[in-house]
Amino acid sequence: MYKQKIQNRIVFRLLSFISLSLVFTVIIVGAYVSSSGQGLSCPDWPLCPNGFNFPPAAEYFTEYVHRAIAVITAISVYGTTAYSVRKFAAARMAALIGSILLSLQIFIGLLVVYSELQPFVVAIHTGVGVISFAMILLVFILSYRDLSDHIVSSKDFSDEGK
Repeated sequence: MYKQKIQNRIVFRLLSFISLSLVFTVIIVGAYVSSSGQGLSCPDWPLCPNGFNFPPAAEYFTEYVHRAIAVITAISVYGTTAYSVRKFAAARMAALIGSILLSLQIFIGLLVVYSELQPFVVAIHTGVGVISFAMILLVFILSYRDLSDHIVSSKDFSDEGK
């Protein structure tokens, strides 16, 4: 039981760290896409005009990479949430909120494309991305919660409590 609990914690920490890293990466790549003026280089959603073909046409490359990382990020965050629901209650609520925010973020990404980069929609997209990052950061921090359950103290070996 104890060994399984430790293994679950290690797996959850790894999953939450991967999710956190991917959310950070998709935000940075998204900022690059936006600041380099390539936000509408791929005018369709969710796929670029060339679909799943890789490598994408040169004019779609940066936006294609952003969307590909976003898909991988979604899989990771949803997987982390599923794991927390089953195995790690301490972060369950934060992970569920993070997944809901990510789903909202995906929908706002669609609105960004179809609004043709309206500044207000882009600002909301960026803001929700930052809040999503904060929530996944909280999930990662919570993966260290209850560590004291596994630390042996000197009281465990004293005769006081017997």
